[in-house]
Parts: sequence; C-alpha cells; structure tokens
Amino acid sequence: MNDEPIVFEMNRTDQLAVFIATVIGGGAFVAFLPDLAGWLLELPWVPWEEPLNLALTIGQKLSPWALAIIGGLLGLGGGFLIVHDEPTVSVSADELIVQRGDKRYRFARSQVRTAMISNKRLLVRDHDDVELLYIKLAQRREVAGALREKGWAVG
Repeated sequence: MNDEPIVFEMNRTDQLAVFIATVIGGGAFVAFLPDLAGWLLELPWVPWEEPLNLALTIGQKLSPWALAIIGGLLGLGGGFLIVHDEPTVSVSADELIVQRGDKRYRFARSQVRTAMISNKRLLVRDHDDVELLYIKLAQRREVAGALREKGWAVG
C-alpha cells in the first residue's frame, strides 16, 4: 500500500473560475442595481422603499462604470471568501487531515472508528461513536474512494 497521502483541494482553474464569476457577477449586479431599484419601486408591494431609494441616489451620483468597479471589488472579496472556505482533505494510511480556512483538523487512524460520507458531508466518528468532524465537501466520491484505498473503516 502506497503511504503517500492523497490530497483533495480546489485546483487553480476552479479558483480562477470562481474569481472570474464573482467579479463579473458583482460588477454586473451593482452596475444594474439602480435600474433594478427603480423598477422595484414601481411595484406597490415591495417593502424596502428606503434602501431602494438609496440605491437610486447612488446610481445618480456615480457612473455605471464606477458602480461596476465597486461591484467587481465586492465580487473579488466574495470570491476570496468562497475559495478560502473550501476544505482541503489529505488522506494517508496513518492520518486524515482536513483544513478549512484557518482551522485544521488532524485525526490519527487510532482515534477514528469510521470516516464516511453522509448527507454530502465528511463524518468522522471515534470509538465511542462521538462525532469528531462533520464538514461539507464538494469532492465526496473522490474522498470516499481515497478512504477505502487507504484502508480506513468507511461506514
């Protein structure tokens, strides 16, 4: 059995796609926000009159390009939060390491009774059936396969 850990993380292409989508989406949303606010204010049942008037005022004071740049910067910040919050999973024969943002969880094989995918999340339990970790994963099938490959008890 190969003792090299199998690592799952968001690759550079996916990170770039997230940043591009959030920058373009944020820029377009904020650029068209005054138009959307004007349309919503025409509807009698929309409850947010003051915030929508604020959006209209900002739209009158700034050009659509300035709004698009502000939205793009907000989208860039949102993209950073998305990429930073995506967990990285490392599976080896001796340990399971999950890092999400600034938090790092390390489990030795002797600590873990089962590690499995349940409800789109990685669930790690100890020998007393206490839940050690329950975290949402995008690469569920790949992590489950790596756990089986490295000989972990998969429930």
